[in-house]
This record gives sequence, structure tokens and C-alpha cells, in this order.
Amino acid sequence: MDKTLSYFNLISHPDRLLDFHLKRCDLISRKILEMKFILPSFFPKKKLEEMIEGLVYFHDFGKGTDFFQLKIAKAVKEKGPKEFMMQNMNFIQYILKKEPRLNNLLYFNPKLSNHSEIGAYFFLTHIFYDDFIINLILFRIVKKHHGDLTNFMDDSQYLLSDDKLKTISCQLENYMFPLFSKIYKEIDLTKWDKIRELFQKGRKLKQAFINLKGQQNLKYFFFQHFMYSILLSADKGDVSINKDSLEIISNNRVIPPDVVDSFKRMEFSDSSLKKIDAERELAYKYVIENLKRNVDTNFFSITLPTGMGKTLTAYNAAIKLQNFITEKKRYSPRIIYCLPFTSIIDQNTLVLKEILSKNNVPLDLISKNHYLSSFNDNYDKKELSDNEAEYLADGWEQEFIITTFVQLLESIFTNRNKSIRKFHNMVNSIIILDEVQNIPPGYMEVIRETFLKMSEYFDTRIILVSATQPILFKKGEILELTDPNMNKTRKFFSERVRIEIDQSLLKKNDFKSNSENNLLSIFINDIINNESKSILIICNTIAQSQYYFKHIQEAFPELCIIYLSSSILPKRRKQLIKLIKRNIKNNKRMILVSTQVVEAGVDIDFDIVYRDFAPLDSINQSAGRCNRNGIKAKGLVKLFHSGKSSIIYDSILLDITVRIFREYDNIIPESLFFDINEKYFSEVWKNISENNDKSVQLKNWMETLQMEDIQKNFKLIDSNYQHHNVFIPYCRKAEKIWGKYRECLKIDDFFERKYAIKKIKAELLMYVTRFPKNKYEPNEKVKDDFIIYEENWQNYYDLITGFNTQNDDAIFIV
Repeated sequence: MDKTLSYFNLISHPDRLLDFHLKRCDLISRKILEMKFILPSFFPKKKLEEMIEGLVYFHDFGKGTDFFQLKIAKAVKEKGPKEFMMQNMNFIQYILKKEPRLNNLLYFNPKLSNHSEIGAYFFLTHIFYDDFIINLILFRIVKKHHGDLTNFMDDSQYLLSDDKLKTISCQLENYMFPLFSKIYKEIDLTKWDKIRELFQKGRKLKQAFINLKGQQNLKYFFFQHFMYSILLSADKGDVSINKDSLEIISNNRVIPPDVVDSFKRMEFSDSSLKKIDAERELAYKYVIENLKRNVDTNFFSITLPTGMGKTLTAYNAAIKLQNFITEKKRYSPRIIYCLPFTSIIDQNTLVLKEILSKNNVPLDLISKNHYLSSFNDNYDKKELSDNEAEYLADGWEQEFIITTFVQLLESIFTNRNKSIRKFHNMVNSIIILDEVQNIPPGYMEVIRETFLKMSEYFDTRIILVSATQPILFKKGEILELTDPNMNKTRKFFSERVRIEIDQSLLKKNDFKSNSENNLLSIFINDIINNESKSILIICNTIAQSQYYFKHIQEAFPELCIIYLSSSILPKRRKQLIKLIKRNIKNNKRMILVSTQVVEAGVDIDFDIVYRDFAPLDSINQSAGRCNRNGIKAKGLVKLFHSGKSSIIYDSILLDITVRIFREYDNIIPESLFFDINEKYFSEVWKNISENNDKSVQLKNWMETLQMEDIQKNFKLIDSNYQHHNVFIPYCRKAEKIWGKYRECLKIDDFFERKYAIKKIKAELLMYVTRFPKNKYEPNEKVKDDFIIYEENWQNYYDLITGFNTQNDDAIFIV
């Protein structure tokens, strides 16, 4: 080895040395792990620290080869900072002198410049445990830190084939061991001989696979997720966070415990007190009293009728629980508020921001996380770079995350690198699942077992919020915060007299009574006969809703008729919801034709609600849009059956709903809703227990770490039709943002281009909708673009009703 080598340092990125990178990764991973509260049922924290240190230093061990250093030296010369290039010019020239010989070897074997696989094998020369499954998991984490996790039971990823052995042998012959030993520790090559021999044979692997299958334990799954996420966060963190500081990686700030109490005093003290307000306050008080008595419980529910202030109650419970845990257990949990739809995230975020701002609490504690959200520019009084903002948002680093069920659950049931990175910030957290009944029943059992294990290993807390009885946990596993004995909870429902459900039309389950023309006549007659009342019609398909809107609008040109569905551009949908709320506030009569996009979290109030047949939990949500505050004459929810429900809803849930409704008269008072819900969810739970093939299979894949199978098969929302993302340039603002997007696409550097697009993404997507592929054929030149600019959009799209479905029932809300 050339003696001059000892004067040089290995390079890891075009702007940093490997020594700097690995030591910063080590510091970040230690800070992350130090902040975690790990229960004894998982792994000793000291052992986890030892493993993380090994993962950090060996994940980039392979960068010590001449082949990688040649690749990075070229990158430094091409795009590295000039100062860094000049500081390392002697080493770069030293490497470039080897280029002819190295290029000759690379020509025959391009894999020689790869760095992850050799690092995975050499990690095991440093750390080797008696539990061979643990060794293989750690091996995979190093090997896959730039990709996605594969199925564990694939022995080809471990075995040293002749070709693989030739590659690693050549890398070792061209490895700068003295330079790596300056960074970490001297490598004992005699241990490599033992690892090489072990992985040339398959006996140990086969035994590990047998052992893993036999244990039927989820512990290895959570171990892999946890360790992988910390390594990914450390690796990404060094590159993303300002070189001079790691301040943004710190303990969660605790939200003052009385912010919701204070907000309510400021907002509602002068308003006239209605009966329902007194009941809301009573429920709010019960929840906190029961929370204080049961701080060590991990699973809670808040079950209240719609309109009883569940959002404020849930915020208050989570914030107070955060304070209780911080005071008692000396760690500060993150709060993750999950909702079923992106359409209601903005509304909930605005409420939370208002609560914090009126109490002078920094708004940078909050991070919205969904496809329309953008990054925070500041965090804890620090101005963030683009990289830092992305790092915090994508990794769920803020104290209060507001996101969707999809974002949460598809970051657990996944093999994806980017998704798993946030997992370590789910542990120790308080997770609120609002409208939990929207989770498909087939996944309920595996989600339940997942949360049980997350609480057992990481003290994760779950709060279910619903107007219906929660079904995610069995009786005895969860504590109802309005009343652990459920007596007061039942009373909140039984005393409701705001609405009635009328199922007389539903029971006329024949084509004539429920045909489109007949239903349209019924709607029109009701609009005429209830001249002072606002009416909401909720349909199951977009095509159906467009049909009714068009004909009702023609019949009543003088009335305020509004159409709302997911086919409407996000920009216009926001405007329409504001208009609807303004009309309600001013007591202006309107007719709203919609899909189930209005069901959850949209705070609207109508006198009469028509609802196409759906599972009971969806009917409950629709009923919550009727006489919400109980200050009008009794509201009426009228059910009808268009025959479209089976297109989008689980047939089992529909059958259970039919059977339960048959037990009741045509008119069902609100006071009976609690009993109906109890029957419904009892039947659903029984069905889940008997027909949970999805959960059983997923759990089996989790136990055996078949990560690709999990990723392919866990889909919270099934995409029932293929679509194009289409930009609608209907105004000057739209044209302007499209111009910005086109300029971003011209940026040559991949990372600069990505960050530029992310900056405008939230505004850009406000003008993007979906066109079904079977109804829309774009220009050949742009058909594969992520977003298609449609100049002739008026041929396919109407700003008021959305895409022209032409009675295509395959297009619907999911």
C-alpha cells in the first residue's frame, strides 16, 4: 500500500468526508435513540445502542474501495463545492491516476463500485449474535439502506455465489483499510474468512427460516422497522441538516396543558348557551376526569354523537395526556392525529392552529402530512433550508402531526425505504384515529395486533374517536373516556332528539321506487314542499350525483344549488365548502348534491338529508350533517337504494346493515342510534373474527418478514380505476403556477429540481384532477407525464360538475 495514503481521507459525498458523515450519522442516531422510551419486552437499550453504532459505521463501509472513491472523486470535480475540491485535490489526483486500471475492471464488472453489500457482510465481522435471525435482519438493513426491504425468505440475497464472491474479493483487494481504520476500528480480516464460509453454505440460513416461521412473533418485524428507520434518519439527516448544527433533532416540545381550555373560554364565553353546548361541556369534562384516573392505560376511545365537539375533546385529551406522560415517565410523546380523508385535514389543522395561536404557542409544532401539504419554513425559532424542511416533514419530526390513515398505516405495513423512515417517530407517540370505522374490516385484526405490540414495546398510546362504537379492540382492551362503564356514554346518545331516520323508501327495494327518474321526482317534490328547508343529497357515485344535480338545477334555476365531489378541483372545493358554511351561518336556503366527500369532518348542517344506501357507519356520518346543533325543527335523514352501493362498499357490511334495519320501524329516532350501533359493531366484530383472511395472511407475512408481500397486499384504499392526473388551466393563477412548474422541470440537477417542485407542489395540485384512462386519451407526447396539461380541458371537464362521466358508474368516491 502506498505510504502517502495515510495523509488522505476517504470521501463519502461530493461535499463531505466519510469520517465527517459517519460521525454525524452516529451522533444523530444516538440522539434519536436516547430520546426513545423502550420497554423491557423489546430489547435492552444498551444492546440497541451497540447495534445502531455498528449499522452506522458499516452502512458506508463499502465506500472505502478504490472503485467508489473513483466515482465520488469524479462527482467532486463535477459538482462539489470548490473549497472542498481544493482541500482534497491531492487525494482526488491520487485516485484519478488509478482510473485506467479501475475502469478496465469496472468494464467487466460495474458492481465493483457498489458499496452496500460488502458493508452488510463486514458488519457481521464486527457484530455477530447468537440469534442468527437478528444477524440477518441487521445484514439486510445495511444492504438495503438505499433501496426497499425484500422478502426475508429469499436466500439468494445472503448466499455468496461465485460471482458475488469474485466481486467482494476484488473490492477487498482494492480497499483502503488504513483510511477506514482512522475513522472507526481496524478490520479483522480473519473474521471475514468465517463469514465467507458461513454464507457460502445454506444450512444456517435454512435453519433461521425454520426458526422464524416457528416462532410466530411480531417482535422481529418491529425490530427491523425500528432499526431501519433510525439508520435511514441518521443517513438522511447528515446530508439534510445544516453542517454546523443538529439543533432540530431534539426532544419534543410539550404543548401547554390548558391551551384548549383557554381557547374555549376565549371563543365561547360570550355566546348564548344552547342545551347541546352544556352537554358538550359535560362530555369534555368527563373525558379529562377519566383520563387523569387512567394515565397508564394505552388504549382509549371517545364515543360521542356527531356535533358533540369530538375534535376539541380529542385535542384536549391528547395534549393533556402528553403532559401527564412527560411528567410521569420523563419522555415527551409526539401527537399524531389521523383522519380518513385529505379533504378534512385542512379544516382540523386550522382549528388546531387557532387554538395554539390564541395561546401564543408556536405554530411550527404542527405539520400537515398529505399529498397536498407543503413544508414549514421554520422550526423552533430556526429558519430551515429546503433540505431541513423536507427532512422534518417527511420524517414526522414535528410535535403534532396531522395526517391520513393511509399515511400512518401504509408506513407500517410496507417495505418502502421512504415510508419506514418515519416509523421511529410513531413509537412512543399518542395516535388519534378519528372516524376509525373507515378502516376496512378485513384489516382490523392485524391493525389491532400491531397497535397492541407497539404499546407493549414502545408505550404507544391510541385514542379512537367516533360517533359510533369502536371496533378495533376487544372489550376490556380499551377504556371509554366519556364513561368506562358506558352508562353516561349511552345517555349522551339516548337523549338526542335532533333527527330521525326514515327508511320507508329504502324498504321499497324495487327498481320503480328507486329508479333515477322516480328518485329525482321525489327530490324535486321535497324541495317544493319544504320551501324554507335546506336539503343535502348524498350519492354513491359521481355519475349519479351529476345526474341529480343537473336536473335539479334545471328545475330550480332561482335556488342556490351546489355540487360537490372529489371530481371538483381542490381549489374550487375549498371555495365551495366556504360558500356552504357561509350560507348556513346566514341561514340561507340551499340544495347540495354531493358524494360521501361531505361525510366526515365537514362541519355543515342541513334540515333534510337524503342518503343512498351504505354501511351503517357511513349512514351515521351522513346523519351528522342534519340538524347538527339541534336548534332547528327535527331533522330528517331519508335513505334510498339506487343499487350503486355494492360498487364501492364491502358487501358484508351492507348485509349486516340491512339485517339490523329490518328489526326497526320505518322511522327510527336518534335515541335508538346507540343500540343500533352496538348491534352493528357486534355483528361486524363477529364477522371479522370469522372472516379475517386478509389479517391472518398479513400477520403471517409480518412474522416471517415477507416485506414485498406486505407492500403488495396492504392497500387501505383500493384504486378501482386507472386515471391520469390532469392540470386544468382555467384561470390566470393556474396558468402562472403551471409556468413555474415548467421552469422547475428545466432544472438539470435532480435534487434542485425536486426541491423546486416541492415548493410549489401544494399550489400546483390545487388545479389537478383525475381523468379516467378509459374515457380520456391524452396526446401521445404527454400521456406518460406525471401531470398532464390539457389545453382543451373544456371538452372533458366542467368546472361546476367535474369530469363528464357520461353515466359511467365506475367512477366513484373512495
